[in-house]
Amino acid sequence: MLYPLTPSDALATLIDLYPPDAHPGLPFLADLLKQPACRAWYTADADQVTAAIWYLSTGTHAELIDLIVAPSARGLGIGRTILEQSSSALINLGIRTVELEVRESNGAARALYKKIGFVRSGRRRNYYPSESGREDAILMTCDLSENGSL
Repeated sequence: MLYPLTPSDALATLIDLYPPDAHPGLPFLADLLKQPACRAWYTADADQVTAAIWYLSTGTHAELIDLIVAPSARGLGIGRTILEQSSSALINLGIRTVELEVRESNGAARALYKKIGFVRSGRRRNYYPSESGREDAILMTCDLSENGSL
């Protein structure tokens, strides 16, 4: 089930999901919810939050800002589920395209995005800091009006 996040509950609800060194950090993301263009949801299994997803939107376009899945819930299809459910919610809000950026080294995320309809649309060279210096960001786009959802 998909639950909406609000500025007043984001920090308390997601504190166990985000490690202190996460980037973007939970305080930054929670502050985004104060903007009318921000939409965020989470999923939970019993009493544990399993995933969260954050978007910024303008007009018929949204950018996926962050998607996180709890380590104990990875590999169970929860990332795909929250992407699909949130895309349905976005369509209901009039959103027709979604863009994102992902670390080039994050093969699992890139494969998931490709599987559900995202296509590579560009690259930002040396965008992310990494242990070995800098890492490229891969840009991806999904047309929700073509796919009906993710």
